[in-house]
Order: sequence, then C-alpha cells, then structure tokens
Amino acid sequence: MTLRRAVLGLVLASMALAAARGARAQYPEPRVRGEPDALGAAAALYDAGRWEEAADAFEAAARDGAVALPASALRRWGIAASEAARPLTAYVRLRQYLALEAPADREGLIERTGRARDAVLAAAGRFSRLVASSERQPYVEAGGERHVVRVAARDGDVSLEGLSGFRVDAPLWRRAEEIRLSPYLDLVRRLLDAPGFVEDVPPQAFDSNEAGPRRAAFLRLVVGDEERRVDALRGQPYERVKEVVDVVVEFAHRAPALPYPEAKAPAPPGPGKRRR
Repeated sequence: MTLRRAVLGLVLASMALAAARGARAQYPEPRVRGEPDALGAAAALYDAGRWEEAADAFEAAARDGAVALPASALRRWGIAASEAARPLTAYVRLRQYLALEAPADREGLIERTGRARDAVLAAAGRFSRLVASSERQPYVEAGGERHVVRVAARDGDVSLEGLSGFRVDAPLWRRAEEIRLSPYLDLVRRLLDAPGFVEDVPPQAFDSNEAGPRRAAFLRLVVGDEERRVDALRGQPYERVKEVVDVVVEFAHRAPALPYPEAKAPAPPGPGKRRR
C-alpha cells in the first residue's frame, strides 16, 4: 500500500475534530406536537420484519428525539441491524440494551452480540478507517497540546499516521508507516470493549464563559459502510472518550512498523574477457 502524505492526511484528520464539534447531534431538539411518532413507525417496520427500513427508522428516531431511546427501542434497533447485516450498529445497540436490561433471552442476545463483534473485526481488516484526536487549548501560562492519529486498513494492508505536539505544523512526534494487521485488529477489539466507545454522549457545545482550558476528544471508526463516532468537551463524557483516544495514541506510539523490503545486492558481473 502506498502511504498518503503524512502531513496532509493528519491536517485533514485534525480538521475532522473541529467538524465533529458542530456535527449533527444524536439527540437534538424535541419534536413539536403533531409530528408523527417516529419510534412507533420504526417499531411497526420491525414487527413487519422489514429489517433495513426498521434500522434506518430507529436511527432517524434517535436523531429526532429529545432524550435517549428506551431500552425496548435499543433492543429492536440492535436486532434489526443484525438481521440487516449491519454488525457495528447491532453490536453497539445490543451492548447498550444489555447494560440496561436483563431479559429472559439474555443468553441468546449475548450470542448475537458476539457474532456482530466477530463480523466487525472481520470487516475491519477488509476496509476500515479510524481517526482519534484530543486537544487542549493554551490557558494562562499552560501550553496547548494536540494528538491526532489516523489508521486506514484495506484488504489486510494497514497504514498509520500520527502526530503529537503543541501545533500540527510543528509536532514534537510524528510517524507515517505501514503496520501489521493483527495489532490493529487487537486495537479495534479494545475499542469495542471500551465504555467510551459503546456509550452514547449527550451533545455538548463550547461555552465561552467556562473557566479553564478548552478541551476536546474525538473518535471515529468506519467499518465497511457503517460509522460510529463519539466526541465530548467536558465532564465524565469527556473523560470516557479521552480514555479511548489515549488508547489509540499509545497504540500509534508503540505499534511496530513493517520492515522495509531489503534492497537486493547487485548481481555479480558475468563471465567475460578481462580488459587489459
């Protein structure tokens, strides 16, 4: 695999952090009276076995709702996503449901969740993208800090780009190399098990009156056609997301690079007459 230009890729990745802060919130303003019951419509599609449409409808309901979805909706969403071959969504929503409820068919749901997890890991080796970043802006006499990591996998080839420092254009540490697939999949396993990745984060906005340095943590994982992103600015949500980002940053520092192919020694000259 040919690596992209490290600086360009990392600057683009850091721009994703800023974009994420203004991105579409998972639970925006409440629906006004008179709007159709989005959850009811999603449940009807689920009951009819129209799995893809149901999964899309639950996702739309999550965007349109004012509060977190009830456990019953998470269950249906996860099962619909599982039947529609959307393993990342199925895994996240079923994990969230099982953290809230202890149903009679818990063992069956745990098994379904495990199958979804295995499918995510298999798909991650074929095509996936991971971007993680954290930032602390300068405050009083304390300097700022930024970490950005980007990992891309396609058909078993994995490239990693990372930088850390006070400014993106003058990093204290930077690397852009190809790595082995197995350590990357181990990293994805850790992310799937991390509460900071599985739990939803309420939308947060910058407060100009807030004391202390501004901070931000952002994580985005794309596997196949699915995407999961979490970002936070303060409080316990920030600490959870930052903990996951730190795992990715540490991985970027420690993951061994693939050795460059050794250059072949020049072939010895063939037999012939010696020049006098």
